[in-house]
Amino acid sequence: MLPKVLEERRIQIFKFWFGGSLQDGAHYHNELYYRALTVESAKRTRLYHLACKLSEQGGAVVVSLDNDQCSLWISLRDQALAHKTMDGRIAGLPRPSI
Repeated sequence: MLPKVLEERRIQIFKFWFGGSLQDGAHYHNELYYRALTVESAKRTRLYHLACKLSEQGGAVVVSLDNDQCSLWISLRDQALAHKTMDGRIAGLPRPSI
């Protein structure tokens, strides 16, 4: 299933404490997510490609778009998937495995 792409203003964003720091969280369609990655709009295709790969692995992911940036949100239920996402960042964006 393809990841949902939403305008950021359509999701309910909140702050929560996790892993020793303050994180961005989101509530959308009865699911809780955390902001795993934010990139400038120029890199949105790579971010979406990564979101598709994560979704193929069974993760619940959402991509949000704002004026000049986009974010990858991963369900809080998918912590193992989220951990893999944060490994191997290249220039602020994880390299998708093809």
